[in-house]
Amino acid sequence: MVDKSLKSKFDRGAKKYDGQRHQIIPNLDQMYSIMTELASCKIPGPKILDLGAGTGLLTNYMLKKYSQGHFTLLDISDEMLNIARERFKGNPNFKFINGDYLEADFVEKYDIVISSLSIHHLKDHSKRIIYSKIYESLNIGGIFLNLDQVYAPSLENEDIYQRNWFEKIELKSLSPSEKEIIFDRMKHDRPATLENNLKWIKSCGFINVDVFYKYYNFCILYGKK
Repeated sequence: MVDKSLKSKFDRGAKKYDGQRHQIIPNLDQMYSIMTELASCKIPGPKILDLGAGTGLLTNYMLKKYSQGHFTLLDISDEMLNIARERFKGNPNFKFINGDYLEADFVEKYDIVISSLSIHHLKDHSKRIIYSKIYESLNIGGIFLNLDQVYAPSLENEDIYQRNWFEKIELKSLSPSEKEIIFDRMKHDRPATLENNLKWIKSCGFINVDVFYKYYNFCILYGKK
């Protein structure tokens, strides 16, 4: 189960979320572009599930590639999903589910499952559960893409990760209240090491598991069913 207090914090910061993403996540556009490139599917209208979809930032990239795609956006924050609903208003190929993806039943089968900066909020045993659920929800040949934060293999390296991150983010342009919301959310970060994430994804049955991008504590993980 996702921490309920995290839901309220995402609800609280929903209206300013999109602008803040680019201020506090280095190379965000580049990472989303790489995710979109990797989301390869022979079907012109694939079924795509976005877990922890938020306001639909990543889905918006995917929509530009798959204009005929069928998208399901799942997030614990209804305030975030309301922004996504407005963003994709008028497109009949969109579904929005407000809920905890650890508890949600994935009744459909998908060609692509994506997630961005969400799964690291889970405890390690819950990460393993969601990876398994994702595997089971994919069609054969389906792809899983996860842009997320990872913990360094040593405390010394983790210190390098954190120093680089705070040197790169644009805190000066944020108001004190915005900083408070952001740092409050960061208290819920529970990243695992890259090694453990890869091990857990492989253990579900995924093949061709790989890291297609890594920038300090941010990486793009890939697996195929």
